Amino acid sequence: MTTSLLNKSFFSFFLHILFLLLHTFNFSSYFTLAEHTPSTTSLFGNNTEAEALLEWKASLDNRSQSLLSSWVGMSPCINWIGITCGNSGSITNLSLADFGLRGTLYDFNFSSFRNLFAIDLQNNSLSGTIPHEIGKMTSLFAISLAENNFTGFIPFSVGNLTNLSKLYLWDNKLSGSIPQEIGLLKSLNQLDLSSNVLTGEIPYSIGNLRNLSLLHLIQNQLSGCIPSSIGNMTMLVDVSVQQNNLIGLIPSSIGNLTSLSVLYLWDNKLSGSIPQEIGLLESLNEIDLSSNVLTGRIPYSIGNLRNLSYLYIFQNQLSGPIPSSIGNMTMLIEVQLDDNNLTGLIPSSIGNLRNLYTLYLWDNKLSGSIPQEIGLLESLSELTLLNNVLTGRIPNSIGNLTTLTTLDLSINKLHGPLPVEMKNLTQLIVLEIGFNEFTGHLPLELCHGGVLENFTACYNNFSGSIPKSLKNCTRLHRVRLERNQLTGNVSEVFDVYPHLDYIDLSYNNFYGELSSKWGGCRNMKSLRISNNNVSGEIPPELGKATQLRLIDLSSNQLKGAIPKDLGGLKLLYKLILNNNHLSGAIPLDIKIIFY
Repeated sequence: MTTSLLNKSFFSFFLHILFLLLHTFNFSSYFTLAEHTPSTTSLFGNNTEAEALLEWKASLDNRSQSLLSSWVGMSPCINWIGITCGNSGSITNLSLADFGLRGTLYDFNFSSFRNLFAIDLQNNSLSGTIPHEIGKMTSLFAISLAENNFTGFIPFSVGNLTNLSKLYLWDNKLSGSIPQEIGLLKSLNQLDLSSNVLTGEIPYSIGNLRNLSLLHLIQNQLSGCIPSSIGNMTMLVDVSVQQNNLIGLIPSSIGNLTSLSVLYLWDNKLSGSIPQEIGLLESLNEIDLSSNVLTGRIPYSIGNLRNLSYLYIFQNQLSGPIPSSIGNMTMLIEVQLDDNNLTGLIPSSIGNLRNLYTLYLWDNKLSGSIPQEIGLLESLSELTLLNNVLTGRIPNSIGNLTTLTTLDLSINKLHGPLPVEMKNLTQLIVLEIGFNEFTGHLPLELCHGGVLENFTACYNNFSGSIPKSLKNCTRLHRVRLERNQLTGNVSEVFDVYPHLDYIDLSYNNFYGELSSKWGGCRNMKSLRISNNNVSGEIPPELGKATQLRLIDLSSNQLKGAIPKDLGGLKLLYKLILNNNHLSGAIPLDIKIIFY
């Protein structure tokens, strides 16, 4: 079963790292510019500023001051590391990111730095609260205190910093609410308060930040509704407020944000329907509304988002059909609509999405057949349709999907034989077709590419023998073939699989003897071959498969004694051998687990 959350988490982690790199680049650019500003008026700098810096340095943990060894004397503008001065000899930039500093800002004399343009203390070990006095640095254009251990509230005096363009406080332990005074920072271009423990509502005054392009409030404990005033912030390019406790509707005013490229609202408690106005965001590249309690239909207007690459709306309570307008979104790379209550057919217009790499529609109530047009998605790597009520046959066109690595059609009502064109799917790592009504033989080229790891075809009506290609499939981790009418000599059609974790061949017509080679499956945890016609003795070599937790060989034709070697399976908790012709005493070492 494909797990969207895992994929999303990895993708979101990647994007977060990308944003952090962009933050660092943007912030450091201010210092790069300042370093080219000549310091002609004063070679020594301002004594007051030097004294203030030396006083703050002295307050820091001694062991964390090694990179500040150049901070001696009274000439910060000459050779003090991390210091840049302007023409007047006054300090304009303090750049101490990644210096390993430990201490607080309590002894930092903010009022001594009237001309400070940017302060970067990112990625240190600074702690304590952010002093109220920071509001005295009214010339500040950029602040980064991110990736430290600051606690307490964001001081309301931050509202005095009306020249501020960038405010980065992410990855601290800040608490309390976002101050209303944040709305006074009308020059602000980027605001990132992510990864703190902020509570309360997003202030309505945030709508005053009409120059803001980036708003990150990720991973806090914010509650209440998304304020409708967000619609005033028409310069926004990136809104990421996921992983909070936000409730209420997605405001229709969001349709005003026509420059928006990224909209992440996932993992909140947002309710109501997706507003039709979402279709006005024609610059949107990524939208993630997953893991909320959204209801209603996916709006037809979503088809206007022709620049969209990533559409995530999984794990909600959406109903109705997938709109045919999805076929207009030809730039889509990933579509994840799983874990909803969607009904109706998979629209044939989905065949227009030639750039699609991932299509997750699982755990819905979709019906009808899989459209032939699915075969047009020749870039597709993952197709997951499990747990719907799909009927009909797998279309022959599926053989066109030669880059497919995951195909999961489990738990539907699909029937008929598998199309011979499936032999083209040589890149499959996961093939899950269990719990359907398939008939006929398993495809001869089942593991022709040699990369198959998970194969599930259980609870169908497959007959005939196991394809020889499966015997050579050495990467197999999980095999489930139970509840079919498959046949063959169990010692000949299966081999040693060094990575095998789970195998279930129960309720088939397998015969022959258990191979001693099965003891070589050193990673196997579960072995189930019940209700077949397996004969001979239980090979003592099974005792070498030391990871085994469960063995079920019941209802076969096994004879002889239970090998005492099984007593060495220290992790074994269930051994089921009833309805055989076994004889002799049960070895003492395994009586406690015998069923």
